[in-house]
Amino acid sequence: MMPVYRISMLVKDQPGVLARVSNLFGAYGVNIERITTKNYKKEETTRIRIASCAEHIQVQNLVIGLQGLVDVMEVETATLQQSPLQQKLHEKANAIQELKAQKTLSKKVSFWLVACSLFLTLFGTNIPASLYTLYRQEWGLSSGMITLVFAFYAFTVIPAIIVAGQLSDQIGRKKVLIPGIFFAIIGTFCFTVANGVGMLLVGRLFQGLSVGILNGVAVSALTELDEKRNTKRTALICALAVTLGNAIGPILSGLLGDFAPFPLRLSFYIHLLFIVPSFIGLFFLNENVRPGLQPVQLKKPFVPKEIIKPFIFASCTSFVAWSIISMFMSIIPANLSSFTKVNSLTISGIVVALGLVAAAVNQILLKQLSLKKMIGIGYSFLALGLILLVITLSTKSLALLLISAILIGGGNGPAYAASLALVNEAAPNRIKGNIVSTFFVITYLGVSIPVICLGFLSQAIGVAEAVNGYVLIMGIIMMIMSIYGIKQQKSIFQK
Repeated sequence: MMPVYRISMLVKDQPGVLARVSNLFGAYGVNIERITTKNYKKEETTRIRIASCAEHIQVQNLVIGLQGLVDVMEVETATLQQSPLQQKLHEKANAIQELKAQKTLSKKVSFWLVACSLFLTLFGTNIPASLYTLYRQEWGLSSGMITLVFAFYAFTVIPAIIVAGQLSDQIGRKKVLIPGIFFAIIGTFCFTVANGVGMLLVGRLFQGLSVGILNGVAVSALTELDEKRNTKRTALICALAVTLGNAIGPILSGLLGDFAPFPLRLSFYIHLLFIVPSFIGLFFLNENVRPGLQPVQLKKPFVPKEIIKPFIFASCTSFVAWSIISMFMSIIPANLSSFTKVNSLTISGIVVALGLVAAAVNQILLKQLSLKKMIGIGYSFLALGLILLVITLSTKSLALLLISAILIGGGNGPAYAASLALVNEAAPNRIKGNIVSTFFVITYLGVSIPVICLGFLSQAIGVAEAVNGYVLIMGIIMMIMSIYGIKQQKSIFQK
């Protein structure tokens, strides 16, 4: 039987403060049994007392959330005694909750199901990376069109991120994750039946919806499903799931494209085989958030002033890290002969995968370091990789290209993981979904716009010249962000 707690709060007399407190109780699944308010001795303050029946861990998490509200000045809790009638009523309520729990997965299983769903979404989205050469040969696509197909999903991923994060804060993570995986299934199906560039673009649009929803919600969902609510751990697991999904997709499609039948479709059949069970499993997800009954209200992406400096630094770092590695996922596989003397789908997949595997490895190896050190190491690896890539263009050496991919991936991993963890730690719980989603909007602008420009520029002036210019621009941005990070490190890295 769950105990009854009295939660006492001193709040500022501001419009909507009671609604915000009530919404937070709903968000943490704590029912309000009884509520009283009384003017406090201090001017423009009110004492709110709420009786609630809840688990101890729920109350602990709720208190942390209440302390994060701007208008809440102090929070106290105490355990109340129950009458025999109240005890019987609560026993019946607990029995109903247990029946509901039997139809859901445990929190631990739900945690890894969400992480697996994120992995599978990115896995499917990156299967085409090694197949761009085949698409180019099959339908006579230009370099500009190839990069457009690669980055076209940004046209839906960005609005999906903006809407999904806010929507999940208000209606719950589960109701948003389920359609996210469903859109991934539709996107993969489009690739299995594609007979021209039009269906490829439609498939990428649905993949963008899926990636936008999963990226916008997965971090918040995992944080809430984690019993310790370890923001750094959950952010690193999300980053690792994204990185591994990005890496394994091109490896699989490259190998099957070279050595298996149905080279343009078999990889997508395999993806469907794994993602459909994940989609079914989400219907039994342990819903950790039960929001209030207020109507859904969507707002423009915003970042509170108190976290603007860490947000700017983290989001720009992620922008640069993904702008650089996206070059290895789009323009280089489709133009491998411009960088080396070989032309193979398997090698194209290996180039992409080496970078992303290196990213995953560095995320694991460096996860115990501080976020500041992880980002510093990330910038160093990215800079070395870009320098080596310029040398590769002159020497046409496959070995140097592979080393460059490893260095750039090794920089992307810790830079991206640490920047995501930095935002996740800084964001207040009540608007975490919105802020993390805004971070991903900037990240995917880095994935899409620079790479599209690079593709059409390489078509106009040549691949080597375009890549050299791209490297110069990325180097300048990294230098600016490094200086900004050093000057503002006390404000950015508060822990």
